[in-house]
Amino acid sequence: MRQLLHFDKTSSIIGTSTESTDTTKTADKIPGNYVRRHLDGVYVDPKDADYYPVAVMIDNDPNARPQAGLAQAQIVYEALMEGNITRFMAIFATASSTLPEIGPVRSARPYFVDWAQGYNALYAHVGGSPEALTELKMTAMYNINEFYQGKYFWRSHERLAPHNVLSSGENFYNYLNNLNVRSVNYRSWQYKDETAETHCQASACQNIDINYNNPLFAVSWQYDSEQNQYRRLMASSQHNDADGTPIAAKNVIVLKVPSQIVDAELRRHMQNIGAGKAWYCLDGACLEGSWKKASAREREVIYDDKDKEVKFNAGTTWIEVVQYDGSINVSNF
Repeated sequence: MRQLLHFDKTSSIIGTSTESTDTTKTADKIPGNYVRRHLDGVYVDPKDADYYPVAVMIDNDPNARPQAGLAQAQIVYEALMEGNITRFMAIFATASSTLPEIGPVRSARPYFVDWAQGYNALYAHVGGSPEALTELKMTAMYNINEFYQGKYFWRSHERLAPHNVLSSGENFYNYLNNLNVRSVNYRSWQYKDETAETHCQASACQNIDINYNNPLFAVSWQYDSEQNQYRRLMASSQHNDADGTPIAAKNVIVLKVPSQIVDAELRRHMQNIGAGKAWYCLDGACLEGSWKKASAREREVIYDDKDKEVKFNAGTTWIEVVQYDGSINVSNF
């Protein structure tokens, strides 16, 4: 379905980034005409299912914490930058007034541009590496750069520069609305209904630890059996949004992607086009499989060990990108 982008402050959604989407609890509340949202599989009114996605580069320097709006994203990628720090790309299903602050917004890198192209999203950033900016010029994907479209961003006096550039869902809506763009087609993943029978049992439940070789960026995903979701810890502490909202995910995916340092600034090239090993975690259990991304313009798809596409739980998905098998540790609790 293709439609004109519109701004609806009263859109109806069953399940959000911070709510349980367990159909054992919500099935009786889902109107019969509702459909799964293209980006995350959450049941919504059909008019809300196909908005233009917005991908925002978000800072993860310790001086940038806590981030704003990260807990409300539907998809989040985390990958290494130069200097063994990580950066996020948060993808939102819609530009909305319920996102008064998003950021701090930071610069583009080419591998994030590749991932954003898989959604044909509006890509929001503050400058970027030469390779990333060249790639953005060559792609048909819309991008909004604070260097040239500064009126859609502001700099907070309560944060240290350069970790102080913020924007909002309404600003991104206004940008897209001025372009009069239509919603776009991209591949949706497959989603399943949640039932208590699919959840892990007692000691079989698993947590996930991600080692980015820097204790300030150490990540843990701890399974919450009551909500059937994972709570995110960073540097051994609960990772909360600026408004205090704990960051959580229904699905956690780890992609193994080879990487090389390419210049004196220690910038990276990631071989994120093609295929590789993946781990996918949902319902308290982690399994090995693979990822495949045929081109920059196609979204990667996750497959199980029998090469069958994985069906995920509806709701927020975090995608952690690592270079080595030893960067991920899965443990029972």
